[in-house]
Amino acid sequence: MKFFELSPIALIWGFFSILPWAFALLSSFPRKNPLHPNLNSTEYFIRILWISLLGFLAGILSTFLILEVAPLIWPNVDLKPKRPKSLLTQTIHLAFIQAGMVEEFFKIALIMLISFFFLRTKEGKWKKEIVLVAAFTALGFAFIENSHYIINEVPNKRWQTFIGRSIHSSNIHMLINLTFALFCLKSNSIFDSSQKWFYIGAAFLLAVIQHGVVDFFLIPSSVIGGWIATAMFVGIWVWVVRDFRVYILDKKLEPI
Repeated sequence: MKFFELSPIALIWGFFSILPWAFALLSSFPRKNPLHPNLNSTEYFIRILWISLLGFLAGILSTFLILEVAPLIWPNVDLKPKRPKSLLTQTIHLAFIQAGMVEEFFKIALIMLISFFFLRTKEGKWKKEIVLVAAFTALGFAFIENSHYIINEVPNKRWQTFIGRSIHSSNIHMLINLTFALFCLKSNSIFDSSQKWFYIGAAFLLAVIQHGVVDFFLIPSSVIGGWIATAMFVGIWVWVVRDFRVYILDKKLEPI
């Protein structure tokens, strides 16, 4: 797949596959932030929109970097092994290296770049809007990825693929990067700079593991694998929603 090969109709499919999640994020994010007391609710919402758009464009850029730049940095080298690789080894490599490591590296690098310049206080703490940058970077990536998968499906299965990519792929990418952003907000309580960046580095590794595990179960395209991946991300949804209530909505943590 090449970045510039997608047709307008493919991009329309991809856009609507992420639209419900984008609407849910913008609807659930608070309209007022103590860090911006001079902005009324309308002005702050405009700020939220441009931050979200910046993240969305970063997600699109990440797909360009992965498709066009990553092969130049990390070319496929045929080592001609004496014996064929096992299916398990190939699946692990695809899930954790080609998908998990590469995709999360580019996405999170852009999330951190935007957040470092626009979403840090003078005290070096991350602002709440980092979750919007992270989530919309994930949705920007899913937008291009879904466009590719949907348009390359046979016509009579295109709608089924659209539903699957909308519910699973967009959701999974968004949850992984939301988890990372919430870990960044949790790091605000760490005062030692080296420990704080170690904590964020651990959050990056968690994102790679999350991505790798779900792809490990989805790549074989088995029913049981799909259910295991779904169950895993239902659990992560609970985790993210609870942290979202605490760190974004300033609600008290309720015991389960």
